[in-house]
Amino acid sequence: MIGAAASSFVAFLLVLILVQGQNIQPADVAFSQKVITYRKAGLTKMFLFFTKLGKAVPTLLICLLLVLIPQTRTTIALNVGINVVATTGLTFIIKRIFKRERPRDNRLVEETDHSFPSGHSSTAATLYIGIFLNALLFMNAAWWLAVPAFLLSFLVGFSRVYLGIHYFTDVLGGWFLGLTIAFVVPLLMN
Repeated sequence: MIGAAASSFVAFLLVLILVQGQNIQPADVAFSQKVITYRKAGLTKMFLFFTKLGKAVPTLLICLLLVLIPQTRTTIALNVGINVVATTGLTFIIKRIFKRERPRDNRLVEETDHSFPSGHSSTAATLYIGIFLNALLFMNAAWWLAVPAFLLSFLVGFSRVYLGIHYFTDVLGGWFLGLTIAFVVPLLMN
């Protein structure tokens, strides 16, 4: 897990360097425009649903559910709660330091905060993958549960590009930041 945490952190730093260098901006814009050409009513409804899974209320409800379940209360709930708080705090700080502007055109949802890293992506990664990792460590969960954890994380993050409110590098940065914390917290807590 140390290797996974280090790799995720290095990947986050690389994305941060790309974003700050602004050489990636044309590719980010081109990718966003390509994604937007695939918008359809059904896909938009689906991605609006997934973007809502990355918001505060669903995240807090999932954390509360982990506290209410006796089998997860003393292990998974604590670590995942720390994951979410740490990720939210770091994302908030990083956004204010780097102040990347969001895409302006073709938004289906309005957001006012800065763009990098995507808070929805970082929260989804740390929450869903954190639940999986902690369940694997403390409850001997099946390895295949990684598939829905990564899929949920991916769909929440990608929804932000589809809805026109993040660049793909914002989402990548968020995923790698969330993954870093999801891997680090269980190491620190054990």
